[in-house]
Amino acid sequence: MSLYEFGPFQLDAERLLLLERGAPIPIGPKVVETLLALIEHPGEVFPKSELLARIWPEGYVDEANLAQNIYVLRKTLRGRWEADAIETIPRRGYRFTAPVLRREQGRPEPLPAARPPSRLFRQAAVLAAALALALIGGSALTIGAAPGPGAVHGVEATRLYAIGRYYWNLRTREGLAKSIGYFTRVVEADPRDARGYAGLASAYVISADYEYGMRPVGASVALASRYAHEALALDPHSGEAYAVLGLISSGALKGTKAQSERSLSDLRRAIALDPASGSAHEWYGMALLQQGRVDEAYAELSTAAELEPLSVATTAWLGTAAYLKGRYSDAVAYARETLDLSPERDEAYETLGLAYEALGDDRRAAESFEHLARACPACRSQAAALLAALYARTNRMDRARSELAIARAHSKDVAPQDLAVAYEAVGQREAALTWLRRWTSDSHYAATEIANDPRFAALRRSAGWKGQKPA
Repeated sequence: MSLYEFGPFQLDAERLLLLERGAPIPIGPKVVETLLALIEHPGEVFPKSELLARIWPEGYVDEANLAQNIYVLRKTLRGRWEADAIETIPRRGYRFTAPVLRREQGRPEPLPAARPPSRLFRQAAVLAAALALALIGGSALTIGAAPGPGAVHGVEATRLYAIGRYYWNLRTREGLAKSIGYFTRVVEADPRDARGYAGLASAYVISADYEYGMRPVGASVALASRYAHEALALDPHSGEAYAVLGLISSGALKGTKAQSERSLSDLRRAIALDPASGSAHEWYGMALLQQGRVDEAYAELSTAAELEPLSVATTAWLGTAAYLKGRYSDAVAYARETLDLSPERDEAYETLGLAYEALGDDRRAAESFEHLARACPACRSQAAALLAALYARTNRMDRARSELAIARAHSKDVAPQDLAVAYEAVGQREAALTWLRRWTSDSHYAATEIANDPRFAALRRSAGWKGQKPA
């Protein structure tokens, strides 16, 4: 029997059991089999297609299932081990990076009875099982009820909607395009299912928010609004549709007018109708951040992350809120988790670097900003502004001025608040205030960040700045 050892863990290949110092860890066999595939060839890239074929030889499943397994593994290992042992290779697959020792041994003794799992673990297991059921089987279990009219269509629509939500949660251009395809198929499978229209509303509102260029921003917002109202016509209790309308009213989208009270009202209604809606809690948290209610925003975003642990955007916003709340170690953890879910989420490197900088870990802060520049060539000037401020604060003025020159040469690609901080760091106070004022005229979050981001402490004290902390 093969036993693989790494860190504090052992993996029993025959029984598909993951153990920590001999005690079994209660995770599913498909999750353990995913780990086994990776540790059999440590240091080598295992392509996603080959992993899917190995773990689910019985037939086609969506990539969402594999992503869920990797997510569970990272959470399980990281909770017991400081190493980041599973590396994502963008667009290719995964690699196990830690040393692995393989031993052969005889038949094992029966395992001692494990302690009953905690209530929290049972809840997590139920949620994970529900997600897997939705992604693979596509229906909920109804005890003692015969299938009603349209039940077959409902089963298929549920499956398609769940997969669409997975891709929607990635918030990537490719993922969003796939989500639109799946939500369209929900409508085709069951034209009376409001979820298809609500899903399309969510997809087009995010297309507008991220300016992915599928359509002009205004056209995407108009489509999102239309689909949200179509969903409400079919189901007046569609929380997802109200959440989309609340996000549009928040003014966070380019070219939309802020109607704060209407936005908060729609988002509160969305949560009341569907308390389990992660996106409603996420967007409500964002709206609260606009108003400077950082503690409440952090609570809402934490709830959203618990409800939708695979939502990259929620985890990223939670990292931002943690940073603004002064919980810098948590901001680091959430930024790293964001990058686990989506290595292409470049702004997470910025949150990571800022949190390390606030913690006084200048080396890791610089590494994070430099990684941003490497991972996203278009972000080089943005990274330069961040590095300029860091180098100036640590008395490396020649490097600071060199990086600032790069940022200044491509200022249209740099966040104005980061240019302001960089100019302040090298002693150019008036230039800093000019960029800061330019930012405040164009950002709904400016007042909140100025009031809570430690980088703005000197500018807040400046006689030339009249900004006040939001109510």
